[in-house]
Amino acid sequence: MISKAICALLLSAVVSAEIVTEKGVLVLNDDNFDAAVAANEFLLVEFYAPWCGHCKKLAPEWEKAAAALVGEEAKLAKVDATVATGLAERFAIRGFPTIHFFKNGKQIEYGGGRVSNEIVSWVKKQSGPAAKTISTPEELVAAQETDDAIVVGYFSSLDSASAKAFLSIAGADDVLSYFISSSDQIKEKLAVSGDSVVILKPFDDKRADLSLGDSFDGESVMKFIVGNSAPLVQTFSQEAAKKIFSSPVQKHCLFFTDSAADHHAPVVSSLTSVAEAFKGQVLVVNVPATEDRVLDYFGITKDTLPALVVVDMSGEGQMKKYPFDGDLKSSDSVSAHVSAVLSGSVKPTLKSEAVSPEDTTSDVVVLRGSSFNELVLENEKDVLVEFYAPWCGHCKKLAPTYDELGAKFRSNDNIVIAKMDATANEVDVPGMNVKGFPTLYFFPGKDKTPVKYDGGRELEDFVSWIEENASNDAKHDEL
Repeated sequence: MISKAICALLLSAVVSAEIVTEKGVLVLNDDNFDAAVAANEFLLVEFYAPWCGHCKKLAPEWEKAAAALVGEEAKLAKVDATVATGLAERFAIRGFPTIHFFKNGKQIEYGGGRVSNEIVSWVKKQSGPAAKTISTPEELVAAQETDDAIVVGYFSSLDSASAKAFLSIAGADDVLSYFISSSDQIKEKLAVSGDSVVILKPFDDKRADLSLGDSFDGESVMKFIVGNSAPLVQTFSQEAAKKIFSSPVQKHCLFFTDSAADHHAPVVSSLTSVAEAFKGQVLVVNVPATEDRVLDYFGITKDTLPALVVVDMSGEGQMKKYPFDGDLKSSDSVSAHVSAVLSGSVKPTLKSEAVSPEDTTSDVVVLRGSSFNELVLENEKDVLVEFYAPWCGHCKKLAPTYDELGAKFRSNDNIVIAKMDATANEVDVPGMNVKGFPTLYFFPGKDKTPVKYDGGRELEDFVSWIEENASNDAKHDEL
């Protein structure tokens, strides 16, 4: 009988023979995928399509990350999902690139970024200790070369409550790289006198120090790390988007400039002062004029630059926007606007298409941002609303059924079937959170508390659900 050890050895040999490596990245397919997952304790896999522009942009970062992980237990792999159709179906690959992490064969959601240092940092967090122990100045220098910013905890004892609390914070952070030490050499190199947290970075003031004293205040330490681990002013790009939007700071001051224009330098200087004043409370992000999609989303044109809008993503609902119409070169004016947003003394600006008399003449009522309250909330009718996007395939598929539903209830004045283009109109309704399309909410006539529709998508499903949940008589026509 062949022993288990020999079987594992044979399996390893077969896997090695079958898997091709390109620039440090394992090339997987329908035939060798399961064997690769079984042979590697930690495996980060990109599912891509050769024609995908985002995949082409990711490729060099993926290869650099693979090179940085040489000698580590974690490996990077890629799957051409247009060829490995079995894997594409098995993992429900609907867009590219899609990234999955496998730890001891178990699939885990990938939460890292799209540039090499972010990929490496995330993988190391998943495959290694929350914070790496260092003992010498040389190890500290090497640690600084691994990422843009690192967090170093010095403790007189690694068994202390403070050291353990530091490790807990490190374990919960998927973005930054953490290091820990009780070495006298590290203490001398950092020039600290006692237990401390130090952030070393290649930008702004190069380092930030927090002396811990005799106790460890977790909230203060986290606030210190959040406020000092990113540049005062970050520049938006598709590669940096993940890191920016995954920040625990969910209020962002976005300012839009053309780097080639005269306004750019003085506006950046002004916003740098604002960033210093609101460190840890607000992220200040410069959006270049070349980011057309972002400008379009906020309704900003290049001839109106510079422009600024504060956004709040801390709530359950959609992003709230607070445009600024003052002088961006005045840090005092911008700071006053940011303070007003933080204090809640200004209301968000909501997009709305123009209301038309034809909006309420069809079986399915068309809602606009400015007509939503009147037609949905300020009455005692039961209203079902579809929030859709014009480009959404699922919305287009639902449309004929939804039109039938509207026709079925057209003679019932107390049941309203409605829809709203959520890409062109915005509403701020507590308890409502539209994150994908189509999303349907029901607003009962009795209290108007939004209820997310969770029924089927066939006509009979909609009718039965409305009959069960309506406050009013749900009588309808037979089509």
